[in-house]
Amino acid sequence: MAQPRILALIAMAGVGLAACGGGSTGGAAANKPNKVQIAAEGPFTGDEASIGAGALQAIQLAVKDFNNAGGVNGTPVTLLIWDDQHSAQVAQTLQAQGISDPTVLGIVGPMNSGVVLGSVQGLQSATPPLPFVSESASNVKVTDSGNSVAHRVNARDDAQGPADAKFMIDQGAKKVYVMDAKSDYSTGLADQTQAYLASHNIPYQRDQAKAGQKDFSTTITKIKAFGADWVYFADEGPEAAPFVSQMKQQGLTIGQNINFLGTDGEEDSSIITTSQGAYDGAYATNITADPAGVSGSAAAAYVTAFKAAYGPDSVSKAGPFYGSAYEAAQALLQAIKNSPVNNGKISRADVISHLGSDTFTTIFGSVKFDSKGDVQGGGIYVYKATGSNMVVVKQVSG
Repeated sequence: MAQPRILALIAMAGVGLAACGGGSTGGAAANKPNKVQIAAEGPFTGDEASIGAGALQAIQLAVKDFNNAGGVNGTPVTLLIWDDQHSAQVAQTLQAQGISDPTVLGIVGPMNSGVVLGSVQGLQSATPPLPFVSESASNVKVTDSGNSVAHRVNARDDAQGPADAKFMIDQGAKKVYVMDAKSDYSTGLADQTQAYLASHNIPYQRDQAKAGQKDFSTTITKIKAFGADWVYFADEGPEAAPFVSQMKQQGLTIGQNINFLGTDGEEDSSIITTSQGAYDGAYATNITADPAGVSGSAAAAYVTAFKAAYGPDSVSKAGPFYGSAYEAAQALLQAIKNSPVNNGKISRADVISHLGSDTFTTIFGSVKFDSKGDVQGGGIYVYKATGSNMVVVKQVSG
């Protein structure tokens, strides 16, 4: 098992230094490209803006820091903002603009697994292919399909699902009610969790919720009839508050006669408030670390810089991927900087080559992608709703 990246933090890597260091220069230092662009892509508005808005802020800050440190041999990077609204069709339209412009050298994102899977073939078949580094897409197919453009800094479903199941078993789970939200992300993750439970002879019952669902009375009746002592909900967050509120109203109190484990997006402390405290005592896992909970000067400097840029309460509103989005941007920007410049141009093919071979310096320490594009040593982190905060209580993988 690879060592956790958060344990490999480099003390001297401040935010500005981390934005421009890492890897070999590839002969690029003697040349200045005419124009360099990257895109930030994600659900910046719409039903999942709660996970996208903070990620966009992080990417904007990463590009600003990178440019302040000199950009690409003196050329500042231009950031394009592609709001895919959690839609693969919208993503395809936006990506077509970048594919046709050779100065667009990469994407930070897409954030959602379904968006990636619905648009990746267009990125791969471009001439040359347009690479991406996702901060949150976790479905195993994202990097298991043999696409050279695909990279991610977060852990995969087949790491998170077993880790989630093992956590519940270690906490004494006897019967688990497993739910997904009918998305590529949630069903893939719930499948992995369910498989681990089955292999360890833990009884489970599978169910689904609809995006935007408000009435969970039928689901709660099923939970009671099954006699579950744990509810596992693979979801990105919007449905959690009404779900746990109604659980409590119908006699299922988290931490007393039922336990609850959510996933990425459900470690949002606003769920505690929105549910009027019904979420207190619930757990949730995330496929990336929270910089505010990581020891080390680079992560601390980033949190300070984020608050300075967006306000003292910005971290609490940033969502689960404001750290991994900055990290993904750092990796992409460094790969671009490390690529050769020929006649004022950088080739996307060279960027892909450097993404596959270089080691990048980030706020979470050194990052390197394996042959599939997965980050080496990614971690799974368990949060617990405690009072009005979500607190990291354990790292269960990485």
